[in-house]
Amino acid sequence: MSRLRAAREHAATTKSTLTRDFKHILSPTKLHGYASSVLVREPRPGVRQHDRIKHWNIVPGDKVRIINGPYADKNAVREVASVNKLTNKVYIKGLAGKGRRATGAHLKPEHYSNLQLLVGKYEVPSTSGAPTVENVWATRLSTSKPFFIRKHGTWVWNRYAAATSFALPTSDTAADVPARKNRIRIPWPATKKEAKTPKPGSYDTLPEDALAITWSPIHPSAPVDFSTLEHLYIRHLHPTQSFFNPQPRQTSEANDLEDAEVGPDFDTSAPIEHFLAAELSNPHSRTKKQKRWQERLAAQAALKEEFIKREMQRARRTGPGTELGGRRITPRDARRIGTWKWQNALVKMKAEERQRRSVARGGEEARKRRQERSARKLRRQAERLQSLVLSKEKNQVVPKSA
Repeated sequence: MSRLRAAREHAATTKSTLTRDFKHILSPTKLHGYASSVLVREPRPGVRQHDRIKHWNIVPGDKVRIINGPYADKNAVREVASVNKLTNKVYIKGLAGKGRRATGAHLKPEHYSNLQLLVGKYEVPSTSGAPTVENVWATRLSTSKPFFIRKHGTWVWNRYAAATSFALPTSDTAADVPARKNRIRIPWPATKKEAKTPKPGSYDTLPEDALAITWSPIHPSAPVDFSTLEHLYIRHLHPTQSFFNPQPRQTSEANDLEDAEVGPDFDTSAPIEHFLAAELSNPHSRTKKQKRWQERLAAQAALKEEFIKREMQRARRTGPGTELGGRRITPRDARRIGTWKWQNALVKMKAEERQRRSVARGGEEARKRRQERSARKLRRQAERLQSLVLSKEKNQVVPKSA
């Protein structure tokens, strides 16, 4: 077998038990990449078009036996590994090919007509008179009308054993029952996907450790001051002065005032959630963002009322006869002036907040670095111009002043 033909047959081989289309009975020019582009490189891909089997009743997972050839054994039950619908070949598990391809991955194919499908185990009469349990094989198969399941995109039909190796008694042996109904239905093999569970490594958590209950939520009966508990927890972790604890606790006598303000020492039996509330809570959650937004709106409304109240008091102190632009200041004018000043204050506050955020992100240092880089660039340009020396070339004129 040439390499091209072997590649063609391998591309057309399938391990699926489903029939999604009947493209395997089309001509080579109409396959449109059914198996691979190598299918149309030879004049005869597989068998002839009119000799290919349309409805395959032997699929991967079925139990069959070989009736002719060197591997024929009437009592051996073999399992189908894969099928090739272009060549009408069936690959059987346990039959390896010959030569350098005689490995488990390259099985020896058998023709579709050389196989018989297992119907099941039944009690059959024997020569001794006592019934025995034997494997019953289907010597002739029949099918129902195929129909297409649009949801799954597959063609489905039922397969029957129209004739068997042993005559089986059925309930449809009456004289008025047609012969086509006196048959045994053969179920399709179940398609079960084996779950591949990898072996746990040294860095993997064992299933019993993952399922163990090591934490239970707390339900405090009274409100808890998380900020105070966090301070006690940090002071317990860093008893000496450090970056995390700038003011360490020296002795109990020297910190009586601090004990009165902060509270008792850190209790190691208390739930750890009390001390890590700030770290375990998400500051960017929708609830907290909405709460900050509402607080910001409330602060702006209070600031607006403060500006308006200040202008109203100013108008009352100056009296009703005060002129402003040729007219008197009324309460309505005072409210408008206070609103205008409030808007200007908001713009100024937003600019200050942007400046503060820029400084916090390192914007001031970045601005200084840009200035220094620009200064170095200008300095290098000036040095290059000062040290520039032109070589003598044709059509050059030296000024007399030089």
